Amino acid sequence: MENSLKQPIIILANGAFPTHHIPLDILKKAGSVICTDGSANSLNAYGMTPFSVIGDFDSYKEPKLPFSGKKILESDQDNTDLEKALNWSLENGIEKITILGATGLREDLTLANHYILLDYYDQIELEMVTDHFSITCHNGQKSYDTFPGQIISILPQRFNTEVSTTALRYPLNNMSLNPSAKAVSNQAMGASFSVDASKPVLIFRGHPEN
Repeated sequence: MENSLKQPIIILANGAFPTHHIPLDILKKAGSVICTDGSANSLNAYGMTPFSVIGDFDSYKEPKLPFSGKKILESDQDNTDLEKALNWSLENGIEKITILGATGLREDLTLANHYILLDYYDQIELEMVTDHFSITCHNGQKSYDTFPGQIISILPQRFNTEVSTTALRYPLNNMSLNPSAKAVSNQAMGASFSVDASKPVLIFRGHPEN
């Protein structure tokens, strides 16, 4: 791993800057923040300094105060800036990252960033936290801590994904799911639930209302 990186490690994407206290608390407690190009502008405006800025620098603005972090130019137009940051993280042996700022502003990039979770989930431990949800991806069986009434949505990547759940208000028992809205807005019943999926699925867990 990059010797000067400190845990926990955050990637701040260039979507809507967080406003909910949960992602903001994660940001404030970050050991190192990796910014994707123009997200460094938002982080500087918030009063924090990134560990590094990665991208083609088409939207990055030099901060008023001197920046002593790393500037990593990645001009490959085949990858988004978030993919560039994740590839750099993999090359540097990073095993766990929370992604903030990956939604809002542009619907196409919001959807693309969800696809990126599906592309990288089996290479690095990822959690995307927005102003509304914590989002992860897995294949197979996985359990999650929760609270009664938490909104749970399950979105499969592929057609004919067999899904079974425990401890949800509307249980799924070997249900064949396609990419659709069939398994959104479920609810957790207790302190944990589990999802067993035959193919990769995105799991959305809603934040508490207060």
